[in-house]
Amino acid sequence: MRAKQKILIIDDEAGFRGAIRRYLEKDYSVEEAETGAQGLEKAVATEPDLVLLDIGLPDESGLDLLERLKGLRPSPTVVMVTAYEQVRDVVEAMRKGAFDYLVKPVDLEEFELTVRHALENASLRNEVDRLRKEVERLQGVNRLVGSHPAFLEAQRLAVKSAQSADAGVLLQGESGVGKELFARLIHSSSPRSGYPFVALNCAVFSPDIIESELFGYERGAFTGARAEGKQGLLEAADGGTLFLDEVIDLPAEVQAKLLRVLEEQEYYSLGSTKKKEVDIRVVSACNRDLWEACESGEFRKDLFFRLATIRIFLPPLRERREDIIPLARFFLEQLNDKYMKRFRDISPDAQKLLRTYSWPGNVRELRNAMERVVLMEDEELVLQRHLHFLLRGQADLPGDGPELPFFSELPEEGLSLEEAERMLIQKAYEKCGRNKAKTARYLRIPRHVLVYRMKKYGLEG
Repeated sequence: MRAKQKILIIDDEAGFRGAIRRYLEKDYSVEEAETGAQGLEKAVATEPDLVLLDIGLPDESGLDLLERLKGLRPSPTVVMVTAYEQVRDVVEAMRKGAFDYLVKPVDLEEFELTVRHALENASLRNEVDRLRKEVERLQGVNRLVGSHPAFLEAQRLAVKSAQSADAGVLLQGESGVGKELFARLIHSSSPRSGYPFVALNCAVFSPDIIESELFGYERGAFTGARAEGKQGLLEAADGGTLFLDEVIDLPAEVQAKLLRVLEEQEYYSLGSTKKKEVDIRVVSACNRDLWEACESGEFRKDLFFRLATIRIFLPPLRERREDIIPLARFFLEQLNDKYMKRFRDISPDAQKLLRTYSWPGNVRELRNAMERVVLMEDEELVLQRHLHFLLRGQADLPGDGPELPFFSELPEEGLSLEEAERMLIQKAYEKCGRNKAKTARYLRIPRHVLVYRMKKYGLEG
């Protein structure tokens, strides 16, 4: 029989604690504490899945206790409870890691829904922690930072999918969300971990080069070929994992050949009549909806089904804003070591800017931003002025939209092509009354290209 999930109520009102306990204890194991000190002691002893924490405790602030609770290992999911809705306290609690909050007197329907969602989050975090610890024990993988439920679910699926040595895994998400890192996690926690992990970015090479990179070639196979021939990535990955990034850019003829490899586990190098056998698992990635590409005839459906036995969606950074500051601190620590700097934290104003920026380049852009700061500045605290180069990307903040740089003086510190394209599309979309068909005609591009780029930059309205 499955053990009941554990809930700890920390509140100085005996009547409230008793009523909540009676309501919960038929489905859950419930403990009570009336002070912060008692609550912390019980949390350490019982390791609750969920803590219902009053903001106003007799011996200390619930906000201070929240920080200590989140510092426990394992740390519980915490829902704050307050006698009246204080916006400042609620915002501070959420910033410090609370999952949600409730206002007394609680509405029972809202209370039940909040508890259920909080415990689902706790279960997911516990499962991810268990799987991650197992992976760390076997492989030492510990590089994924984030607590957003969708990100935790992606990690859980990645580690679970790794238990199969052969099932194809398709990672979908915008550029910069960490698809290769997830591919490496899948490889390192799979039975193939003792064999090579080999990666190919299909968007970088021409069709001819992709084919020769994958399959290799024999001496004299084509003009310009190496005299000694070349080993292909299929052969290099034998026994291990082949990661195909931006798999949607595989040419049609290469798609057909790859399908044969997956079905028959054999192939021919270019210019060779000798069959080669190969045993690999393919993990692929795409920043578009690959099934939509199949429907439009851009990608083979039979290959899709081989590659996408398991599909994992990685959310963009703007949809998991609670992970931005932990990620920034993680990169700061890494970059301190790399560049021998002494940054110890990020100022509140800088944190606010990091959290509100739209991050069109996702985690990759965040890391690049922190690297720029560490390289250019010599202080102990990351300040808002150190991040001035991000202010041009604040078009989604009221009254803070930048002027389109094509029609004004270009900034001295430079401008990425992605930023320029994003601002141009946004300006055109507003000019055309937020009509996509008109915007596509105005920009002289096909409508499906506009829709793809708007999704890429988070401009869907």
